[in-house]
Amino acid sequence: MRRPATVTTKGNVMESRTTSKLVTFRKPFALSSLDGPEPAGTYAIHTEEEMLDTQSFVGWRQIHCAIVLHRAGATEYVSVDPQELREALVRDGDQGTDPPASPSVAMGRGRRPRDLTRRR
Repeated sequence: MRRPATVTTKGNVMESRTTSKLVTFRKPFALSSLDGPEPAGTYAIHTEEEMLDTQSFVGWRQIHCAIVLHRAGATEYVSVDPQELREALVRDGDQGTDPPASPSVAMGRGRRPRDLTRRR
């Protein structure tokens, strides 16, 4: 579910969007931004992105990621590191619903950056 929004900053108009998705943990899990382990279950993840300021293509940059927790009758939004969330989902075995990794993450996993210059 995508809900684009418009945010005004210093006279400039910047588009942002929030994407919500459900992820399911089959086992209890822990993330560094949480107080302790959370029980297995389905959790909503909200990802906020802003449009890149480019003229040649449309792109988005992730600026915030939060997990929604329901505790003692209250709803709590906790900021999480999207890569840490992704790794927790992979450890749990739910690889089909993980958030996409940022390009910088792929670079840190031993992959060489692709040379975009044309060789003759």
